[in-house]
Amino acid sequence: MPERIAEMLAGFRAPLDIPTAPASLLWMFPLLISIAIVYKATRLRVLFWRRFFLEVLVLFLTLSGFMILAGVVLNLLVWLITR
Repeated sequence: MPERIAEMLAGFRAPLDIPTAPASLLWMFPLLISIAIVYKATRLRVLFWRRFFLEVLVLFLTLSGFMILAGVVLNLLVWLITR
């Protein structure tokens, strides 16, 4: 048992290497869909499946759109500053 705790704690000392390639930004979308599902599941008082999926889809697309827009705006800002 203490060996497993030591292995778990060692993971915090050697963090996972996440590449800075543009393709690594695609990991944002599973996180956004899980946020949308959990948020809508906790906010709806009565769960109708069709309405639930539509609201999750709208929230996911809204979050994705704002994240993409924020990325574009921040890249333009960095480009203007470093030009």
